[in-house]
Amino acid sequence: WWRGLELAENLKFSRDRLMECYLWNIGVDFNPRFSVCRKSITKLNCLITTIDDVYDVYGTIDELELFTEAVD
Repeated sequence: WWRGLELAENLKFSRDRLMECYLWNIGVDFNPRFSVCRKSITKLNCLITTIDDVYDVYGTIDELELFTEAVD
């Protein structure tokens, strides 16, 4: 799913932290029966990290205000 999104290729300024996000979730709960939950939270964390990078590195004030309004 991560390679299919091509975020790392299209957004060069963005951090590619798939494994870091997954390892954080293993630290939270390593029980095998929660593997689906770990995968879902990893996806969410990766997308949040990418949005954070857009805010921090790429977006102008006008673009970020529009984006924030759209998210709200």
